[in-house]
Amino acid sequence: MRENGVADVHTHTMYSGFSRYSFLTYPDSVTTPKKSVRVAEKKGLDLLCITDHNSIKGAIEAKKYNSDLVVIGEEIYSKNGEIIGLFLNEEIKPGLSAEETIELIHEQDGIAFAPHPFSVYCSCLGKKLHGLKLDGIEVFNSLHRDGYSNAIALENSNGYARLGGSDAHSSSMIGNGYTTFKGNSQEEFRKAIKNRQTSYGGKPVPIKEIVNYSIHVAFESSKMLLNFNTIECPMYDRISELKKSRKLMYLIFSSAYTFSPLPVVCTLIGNRLLSVRGRRIMMEQKRPPFYL
Repeated sequence: MRENGVADVHTHTMYSGFSRYSFLTYPDSVTTPKKSVRVAEKKGLDLLCITDHNSIKGAIEAKKYNSDLVVIGEEIYSKNGEIIGLFLNEEIKPGLSAEETIELIHEQDGIAFAPHPFSVYCSCLGKKLHGLKLDGIEVFNSLHRDGYSNAIALENSNGYARLGGSDAHSSSMIGNGYTTFKGNSQEEFRKAIKNRQTSYGGKPVPIKEIVNYSIHVAFESSKMLLNFNTIECPMYDRISELKKSRKLMYLIFSSAYTFSPLPVVCTLIGNRLLSVRGRRIMMEQKRPPFYL
């Protein structure tokens, strides 16, 4: 048994719903809760926090496969930016103020922390976090490769537990970012955050994993459009409501995307645009990046 436990505090499953980039709407994740649990076990994590957008359904489902491993969480869209609650018993509705959201988390004896608080492309709290009763700050998010977000988060983390998470949207990303704490149980993890006795580590998600994620999303979407996969989740519910003509259009697009060079091209272009945007903000802030 290790002296220090390892937890991934920020992961997603197919219960996270949909994201939007420009004119495109796509599933946020197509990973099943069971798959997330099995990968976390294989990678030797002590705790896996499943934090789907505005939902705890994926975490509840995952807990059936390993109750000691899974921490029920939710990434909540507050009016002021995203906030993650851990150790939840009930969902917290989106659209409330940051103060109200944190209060509701604490009323459940939960942990409230700011994910990617200075993100260049996600909804985040920014400087507002300093006026909030947060327990921690995600100072390392492996999905943010821009060289800006994590550096500024670390600079603003005094007085908070410092946390690391993968922000995994596919199973292969789980554990890329992590939090370490003394012990290995959920209660020891909670205590470590409360006492500001956590540390963090990890690596930026490799480009290859982002490419594979986009291919997997397109492939699984095609399966659902063809009714090969009928698991109950927001993704399938939305697809099942589409008209046949719209389903056919999406099927053609997703199939063409899956079996073409587009995943690589789109990922490289997106990564470049985010790096440029992050670098511009860094120049405005006059702070050097940790990595690019």
